[in-house]
Amino acid sequence: MSFFINPLRHFTRYFQISKVLLKYGLGEYIKTFHPAFLLAQFGLGRKKILLRPIPERLRIVLEELGPTFIKIGQFASTRGDILPEEFTTELAKLQDNVKPEPFFEIKRIVEKEIGPINEVFDEFNEEPIGSASIAQVYEAKLNGQSVIVKVRRPKIEKIIETDIDILNSLVNIAEANVPGLKGKRLKRLVETFARMIRQELDFTNEANNAEKFREIFQGDKRVYIPKIYKEISTNKVLIQEHIRGIKISDIKRMEKNGIDPVVVARNGAEIFLKQILVAGIFHADPHPGNIFVLKDNVIVPIDFGMVGRLTPKIKQEILDIIIGVVEREPERVARALLRVGIVENSVDFESLKEDIFYVVNKFEGRSLAQISVADFTNDINRVIRNYNIRIPQELLYLGKAISQIESIGRELDPEFDTITWLERFMIKNNLRALSIREFLKRGRWWLKDMLAVLFELPENLNRFFELNHRGPTFIKTEEKRDTRIYWLSGGFGIMILSIFIFLVSNLPLFKVLSILGLLFSFMIFISQIFLAIFSK
Repeated sequence: MSFFINPLRHFTRYFQISKVLLKYGLGEYIKTFHPAFLLAQFGLGRKKILLRPIPERLRIVLEELGPTFIKIGQFASTRGDILPEEFTTELAKLQDNVKPEPFFEIKRIVEKEIGPINEVFDEFNEEPIGSASIAQVYEAKLNGQSVIVKVRRPKIEKIIETDIDILNSLVNIAEANVPGLKGKRLKRLVETFARMIRQELDFTNEANNAEKFREIFQGDKRVYIPKIYKEISTNKVLIQEHIRGIKISDIKRMEKNGIDPVVVARNGAEIFLKQILVAGIFHADPHPGNIFVLKDNVIVPIDFGMVGRLTPKIKQEILDIIIGVVEREPERVARALLRVGIVENSVDFESLKEDIFYVVNKFEGRSLAQISVADFTNDINRVIRNYNIRIPQELLYLGKAISQIESIGRELDPEFDTITWLERFMIKNNLRALSIREFLKRGRWWLKDMLAVLFELPENLNRFFELNHRGPTFIKTEEKRDTRIYWLSGGFGIMILSIFIFLVSNLPLFKVLSILGLLFSFMIFISQIFLAIFSK
């Protein structure tokens, strides 16, 4: 929606946004004749704050504009492929702490969703223990058990939908007025954010995610996932087992209670790597406030509203990137990044590879403990941003989540290094063998597709020759056409089969034989084409 369409729509909210942007010297980026923008300029004084860097002013603006804008700022902090590092670093500071709504408003929602509070619960504490942009959290007792009750804030859905509508308008205006923003896919950024926050608004998704994680870690004594009471939860009210643990950042309290921070760091790394490399689903917001610890070094993650899901293809590329970093193979990292990214414009691939090689080679000569995943992620983001490569959102979530885990790990254990744990985890779980199996599986599907093409080839070629037979002296006889189809089909079949054998056997033991075999099959293929063309 443009600012020039229906100027009275969302007028009050436009006025609030315009006033805050102008207040912090960012109004020039949304120059418009919208009445709300023009009205907001009156009586506006200049302040010292205008001397602060733009990224800092942008963070303050988002904080002042409220829940939706705080959320989109946090979301944008993961987009190192679009925004420069100074912006992502500043936006990562945004805190999702909001003044709580009065209890009578919350009570109305709870009772509408699940029934009278005094009938459903044994006890219900009216003071919230947490208040964020989307929900407020309360302690209660249900059938004698301590529970957490998460309640969606009143009218938050309408507020978010209004702000998304306005964000789309602001993006259109900003792209038209700010040099360098065009082609930065900001519209797509808002669309992705809208999809994400709508999923987060529906607590049914969080309940399903929590159940999935309970299933993944069933029997693993290092981790405990709180139970969700799905039978009485709804999309607006989520009821969950209350686990009274110690926040993972409270090291002194952990040590006082006999918990070993070094063991917690090790367990945390393995638990997170299992999510990524084995399960293909991971907690996308593992900040210290979302992780607690119990006695015996048991880790309790909470808040599964944001999770990332990795397709088998992306999981395989991540595995290749990790192996490439651990084994110091820049080319492997470069190829995996090129496969997983989407290049929207023409790119100098050789130059791109050189830049990626430079990033990986930066770590040459360093011990594994000196390699920071956060630094590596920032360097790679700079490269893909320079080449306008689009990276899947799940991979960007993953980069941020790994950086958070690395930061927590180093707080718990100064000797902790992510790369060492990656290597140990891969050896322990035989993931190099998994990489080969995935490769063969992909090869099998590729061969299946190629064989489908091959089986249809005679019919397609027959059609092709039939059409050309009507033209001037191209094919004279049915016999000649059938002969050519025969030779071409055979040539394609040999070539496809040989390429697959080359891929499967492309291991050190068979490398020389497979290359010679491929060259030989290529010669056969060329000869088949000549026979098809010149057969009498």
